[in-house]
Amino acid sequence: MRPKLLSPGLYLVCLVPNQQNLVQIGRLGGMRLDGGVLLYVGSAYGRGGLAARCRHHLRIARRPHWHLDALRPYCQVLGCWMASRPREDEHRWARLLGNLPGATYPFPRFGASDCRCPAHLVRLGQMPETSALSALLGAELIWQPADALDPSSVG
Repeated sequence: MRPKLLSPGLYLVCLVPNQQNLVQIGRLGGMRLDGGVLLYVGSAYGRGGLAARCRHHLRIARRPHWHLDALRPYCQVLGCWMASRPREDEHRWARLLGNLPGATYPFPRFGASDCRCPAHLVRLGQMPETSALSALLGAELIWQPADALDPSSVG
């Protein structure tokens, strides 16, 4: 099922670090940004659905609420993949991405303080193709580049 941007579902934020330093992420501690691309797995079941949550992650939060909010000042968002999927798939996606060849969880427990996943942030050597991600995750993903989600916040 192809997601409507206002519907609830799951998303992957694709980020690239804009520096290679040690950054502090709240109580989780320090994380080294060493290149590659970062994929953050999240769910959007609140008001505004997928589009609203992905637009939120494009902006630098004044008061970080989620782990990703604390990481955003150090990364550029390339865009988001979205799918109409049940909330439970969020954890399966995080594990499947972490099992890809060369994938790492760069920051233990990142985005996973409310579950048993190793993390919801995965580092890959390069940006994956939408078709390959769709096949891996068993979902019809749509890609939205950052400027298509919210042109005013890119940069």
